[in-house]
Amino acid sequence: MNYSLTHLSSGQFAKLMGISKDTLFHYDRLGILSPEIKADNGYRYYSMNQMDVFKVITILKELDMPLKEIKDYLDQRSPEKLITLLEGEEALLEVKINKLIKMKKLISKKKEITASALKINPAFIGLEDMSAEALVITAADPYTNDESFYESMLKHDKYLESHHLDTSHTVGWMRDTKAVLANEAFNYDYLYTRISNDSTHANFKKENGTYLIAYHTDGYSSVETTYDRMLQHSEREGLNLNGYFYEDVLLDDLSVRGYEHYTIKISVRISK
Repeated sequence: MNYSLTHLSSGQFAKLMGISKDTLFHYDRLGILSPEIKADNGYRYYSMNQMDVFKVITILKELDMPLKEIKDYLDQRSPEKLITLLEGEEALLEVKINKLIKMKKLISKKKEITASALKINPAFIGLEDMSAEALVITAADPYTNDESFYESMLKHDKYLESHHLDTSHTVGWMRDTKAVLANEAFNYDYLYTRISNDSTHANFKKENGTYLIAYHTDGYSSVETTYDRMLQHSEREGLNLNGYFYEDVLLDDLSVRGYEHYTIKISVRISK
């Protein structure tokens, strides 16, 4: 009988499905998907109806279902079991989709911030009108050494994770303006992450208004020099500083080598 008129050869089926013949042979050996016909001359033939079966197998495999579990289902297949199987995989797929959406947001935001950092003038110091922003803040540990920074970041990250919050924005740091003006020992008060303005999880609001802006490009160890520059500028211009200083990292280890080459944007709300 000329099966080529009604069926696909293993080569044709593999090409149509975008895989190698070796993959088909592997599935056959495992008993997951065998050719509908094995002719006396050794040729293997697959029916067009097996295309849908193969597509579902591929999806399940891409969802990290082990081949053994796929075989176990196929050995006991039924419409009811298929519905149960697909409901479970649909739920897993939804989780993966949400995770991928968050990853895409993180990548897009990082690209946007990095591109903007390339356009800045490191020597710039001046005023910028900024919109209100919803923030999630957590208290920073008193600074003792670098480890205290890591502990503060770890606690902040755990807080975001426990509340299932979007973390596409880089973590920033806040310093109380009163403490800076009083020349108190360098310390951070809070860590913050921007979130959607309509989120119910925000526990702090960064006010809209005019902010004094400066950039620091020599890393954290000398960041106080830029604070001094901002204080001197505000004194010359007769500006009153209010609320908190906000530090946003624009360039970090993803684009520069070592935190001594970080680019940091520092902003503080002013009134005349």
